[in-house]
Amino acid sequence: MMRRFRSLLIDRAHIRLPGLNILSFAVHRHLPEHASVEPHRHPWSQALLYLSGNGRQFLAKREAHVRPGTLVVLPSRVGHAFSRMAGRAPLCLMIDFHLQGAGGQAPVVCNLTRWELAQIRQQLARLRNFRAGAGHALRWEGAVTILQMLITLLRAVGWIEALPASTSDRSRRALLEMLAKMDYADSLAAVVQRSGYQRDHLNRLIKKATGLTLGQYRAQRRLAKAKELLAQGLQVAAVGAAVSVPDPSYFARWFHRQTGQRPSTWNQRGLG
Repeated sequence: MMRRFRSLLIDRAHIRLPGLNILSFAVHRHLPEHASVEPHRHPWSQALLYLSGNGRQFLAKREAHVRPGTLVVLPSRVGHAFSRMAGRAPLCLMIDFHLQGAGGQAPVVCNLTRWELAQIRQQLARLRNFRAGAGHALRWEGAVTILQMLITLLRAVGWIEALPASTSDRSRRALLEMLAKMDYADSLAAVVQRSGYQRDHLNRLIKKATGLTLGQYRAQRRLAKAKELLAQGLQVAAVGAAVSVPDPSYFARWFHRQTGQRPSTWNQRGLG
């Protein structure tokens, strides 16, 4: 088979539980010279979580846009293919498994919440640390982390039942919904006032849910939107205005501090 991926992390897991057998776990980077993965199918179920990059996932007669946070879960013997879009080669988490009753499930494509995606990234970082250690205990803890990740992904698509939402879970969801609705032009003081919390307490809540302070979270959203618009070929001044940093010189300095690149360089890369 033609090699289309560079494996950054791989584990022949062989984790067995009643009704579940996790066969393998990997994090793959698509090789730049390959723009697509040809249609194929396999005798096990598979979860694919895209951590970066953009493309199109094809499932029988259906296709879906793939972006960071897109999750694809497939029962066995479902044909699928992938075609990448211009830009950075996709990075994908892949878990192969057998799950009792999965044959009656339909393929699902959905997008993880920011909180769910942050949890997966933290677990991946933990897993790398386990692999760097020695001894059975660390390997066992790594197996637990892989199992936790798969449970998160299967709950996200409804293949296994979700836990009853606690008061803290509902509060966290409400907080994430508030953040998702935050406008780029909103001042931090206005966001704090709408939340009904004191600023320090709100920062603690947001830090717990996302790993970022309110100011860092807004900057991250602005940066992600700016990268997207620059990659579409918009002028630097227009992009700065769109993310509420209307001074082109200040926007250019801000973008360079965040990325180490000038916005004009990012613009040219997107057009290429």
